[in-house]
Amino acid sequence: MRDSLPARGAEFIPLVIGVLLSALLLLPQPAAALPFFDRLPKFKVRVLENRELHEWLKDQLNEQRKSSSVLKSYEDPHDVARYERGTLEKLLRSRGYYDGRVRQSVTGGEILYRVVPGRQFRIKSLDIDMPPRLRAGFPGVGLQVGDPLEAVKVSEGVKRIETYLADNACLLNVDVDYKATVIHSEHAARLVYRVAPSPEVHIGELSIAGATSVNEDYLRKRLKLSPGDCFNRAKLDAAKLRLLRTNLIAGANAEVSEPHDGVVDVTFLVIERKHRTIRLGVGYASDEGAGVSAGWEHRNILGRGEKIEVETRVSEITQSLKGELLVPRFFRDDQDLAATAEASNEDRESYQAESVTIGGTISRRHTKHRTFSVGSELKFSKVQEEGEESENYNLLSFPLGIKIDTTDNLLDARRGATVALEVSPYFDLKGSSTRFVKNTLVGTGYLTGDDIRFDPTLAVRIKAGVISGIDNLDIPADERFYSGGGGSVRGYAYQALGPRRLIPSTVAGEPPTLSDPIGGRGLSEISVEGRFRFTETWGGVLFVDGGNAYADPQPSFDDLYWGIGIGVRYMTSFAPLRFDIAFPLDRREDLDDSAYQIYVSLGQAF
Repeated sequence: MRDSLPARGAEFIPLVIGVLLSALLLLPQPAAALPFFDRLPKFKVRVLENRELHEWLKDQLNEQRKSSSVLKSYEDPHDVARYERGTLEKLLRSRGYYDGRVRQSVTGGEILYRVVPGRQFRIKSLDIDMPPRLRAGFPGVGLQVGDPLEAVKVSEGVKRIETYLADNACLLNVDVDYKATVIHSEHAARLVYRVAPSPEVHIGELSIAGATSVNEDYLRKRLKLSPGDCFNRAKLDAAKLRLLRTNLIAGANAEVSEPHDGVVDVTFLVIERKHRTIRLGVGYASDEGAGVSAGWEHRNILGRGEKIEVETRVSEITQSLKGELLVPRFFRDDQDLAATAEASNEDRESYQAESVTIGGTISRRHTKHRTFSVGSELKFSKVQEEGEESENYNLLSFPLGIKIDTTDNLLDARRGATVALEVSPYFDLKGSSTRFVKNTLVGTGYLTGDDIRFDPTLAVRIKAGVISGIDNLDIPADERFYSGGGGSVRGYAYQALGPRRLIPSTVAGEPPTLSDPIGGRGLSEISVEGRFRFTETWGGVLFVDGGNAYADPQPSFDDLYWGIGIGVRYMTSFAPLRFDIAFPLDRREDLDDSAYQIYVSLGQAF
């Protein structure tokens, strides 16, 4: 039951967001965050008849002013001018202008650089000193006679040779350098690349030293190297990285023997991580109260990277104990198995539920960013709704999922996006008609402006859900969709949004009242955050959330409840610690919606 307030609240959402964002962007920057280069004298660069070079030199000076500790120590503009003149001369030579001249003048605290680049030196001759057996098939360094002698392109030629040798030769050592001889009278240069002599060898014996509790055969398979393989230091580096990615190894190094009969033996020296971790956590939300959590983890329980985790969570409305066993590389390197068991008790306004759940999921990484999953779950539960008798369920489900994730950080993403779809058919093994399909789609996106003041990040989350197959009230209450709360629509109490039943009054003439939320078969939510970093450790957030749950499986983004708020972030080495305060725009006086809600937890809201 909604009055005219929601419509007015939704109407003012764009205005409120605009005002909050403008206010934050206009705030004076804290003194601690002021970059030192703001105190340096202004400068101008003049380059005759070469606009591209003019813009490039100006950009390079600006970049140097952002990072140079030497410039930070100068107070006299003349000292700054002399230092930057040397920089400009080096930059000119790096682009092939070896006869370039720079003159500086300081007037009224402003520096003017007059640049006369002169003629650009070009390559007169190009030679590659490489053994003939390696020269065949080499595509070249990307330069030819007549090209400008530019340092970046010359260095790229070194990398091209190194890459070619790594892919097509078995050299014990790949050592490539170059020599450029400048001829001023001809405005030209001779360029010679040299490959240092080195024997070609193959891998002999492979061994691993330093492993104590981790299965050595398991680590050996991670190397993806075999005796007789062509020796390649890039492959050794890739093998070390794979060892580190097992999360069992803290350090890895490769020791290569002296060549003998065309082979070298390779020993990987590893340092194991500590495999056990104890975690403690606290959180607070004004709609859910305080909560604590504790966990224990062993990341090598069976010697091959298997992880077992036990965690308990206790708050005013929920208590749970969960155990999970993760088996990485389950029959395949790109496949994991997760087996879980959980016991929980929920005492919410909407329902009370006691449940025991066991299940397993197999996840396969199809590509770097795409993962498919299939699983099975059996849930024994006892659920009681307001004014109803308790019911027992034995629900068997088969969740199917796909997730695409291109984000750069799990707990504090600044770039990329995620899309996660899960389809879960449910069957009640008690033989009842409780059969339904639960579908959930969640998408997030992140965009950061690194070159803008406060490094702003725009974060967006959209969530939609549909349950089909049976009527709303025939679905177990703890499986329906609810909206509102810290992970949903901030500003409203947990699960406070969505359909409610009318309860007839026991007093003659009194109107009926609304029950607690009953949940629904449809869900729509959207959240937008503007995240800002004022210093390395402190940040702020402006956000707006909208959402609702529906009795019918037809989610709509037109009929949403809205909340806005502001938050503070303290950046820890692990994840941001967040403090948010949110205000409901569609406050319902008849349902006693609070004027605000407070949330404290670890990690971004999404």
